[in-house]
Amino acid sequence: MKINKTITLFIATWMLLGCGQSQPSPDIFALPVSYMVGKKPEVVMAHDMNNDEFPDLIVVNSAGNSLSYFEGIGNGTFKDAQTIETGREPFAIELADFNGDRIADIALCNYGDGEVSIILGQKDGLFKLKTNVKVGRLPIAIASGDFNNDEINDLAVTLRFNKMIILLGVGDGTFKVAEAYQASPTPAHITIGDYNGDGNEDISLALNAVKVRYLKIFYGNGDGTFAPPKLIKGGSQSSFLTHHDMNLDGKLDLLTSSPMKDSLSIFMGDGKGDFTKLQDFAGEKGPHNIVVGDFTGDKIPDIVVCNRRSGSISVIQGNGDGSFVYPHYNYAVGSQPRSITGADFNRDGMMDIAVVLYQKKILEVFLRKVSAPPMDI
Repeated sequence: MKINKTITLFIATWMLLGCGQSQPSPDIFALPVSYMVGKKPEVVMAHDMNNDEFPDLIVVNSAGNSLSYFEGIGNGTFKDAQTIETGREPFAIELADFNGDRIADIALCNYGDGEVSIILGQKDGLFKLKTNVKVGRLPIAIASGDFNNDEINDLAVTLRFNKMIILLGVGDGTFKVAEAYQASPTPAHITIGDYNGDGNEDISLALNAVKVRYLKIFYGNGDGTFAPPKLIKGGSQSSFLTHHDMNLDGKLDLLTSSPMKDSLSIFMGDGKGDFTKLQDFAGEKGPHNIVVGDFTGDKIPDIVVCNRRSGSISVIQGNGDGSFVYPHYNYAVGSQPRSITGADFNRDGMMDIAVVLYQKKILEVFLRKVSAPPMDI
């Protein structure tokens, strides 16, 4: 697919005032460079796929039944897209080494086929389908971890309505279907980490049902099985979930977004498996994907949120204790931004951003400005 390195006209005046703000957003991003992708890009993820120490980008094209792979050059630009054919309606993706060759591979949920495809990376930068694994109806989210402590990556997959499927890695890129767990109502996004400090990987789930106001955490037993889930109260109809140490105490905290409620939530972890929910904070219209990093130059974690209905991303500055500075700052990126990811694309020590626009079939790459002023609010 031919790359389009022209800066699109509709973002020539892309830095706007945020909702309810009294001053312009700081000029911390350069104007984006745009690349064409497939139909209805659902997800974008950054990862070094060919071991050259430069982040690459992979875009999941849900209506195009394909992936677009952009090899990073290391200066903030990318080579022409390589198109990888997939099953029907690819929806979610995980990137990790599944066959032990130290080259990143792809695990892809094909929503329309009820399968997970394992696509192996190779030294020449190309990809090869290894296997398809039947997991059940409408796989919607996927994440990787070592659930049985055998130093082989395993997978957890959520199905749209009520289940979580565990796939244990064999080590050659194939997987054994292990246990299925009830994960109702309406599991959405998942993330994996050790939340209780026992050395075993745990799985946290965001639940998207209308009246649900809690998360679920499945604590790992270390043998590939999980204890009955613990409910973490708080949040409302969550669609995206990630974790980070937001207050720099060495313990993982959880962050969720609710596109229907236009809000975000943070749960402060104690490192022993318990979480304290802080007060919800307002987002813009349709907040979804969250990227955590230092975007303000103060070495304190901030969050950047993709706002699907307002055509913007928001930079929300962290205080270092789990709270945030207001007002936050908004940057227009174009209509229907679907997904966001972050990495240092040009090796200048600062985190950059990539966003996909759902209807326009565009990938936008925003580089941090070296001369950006500090965000002193």
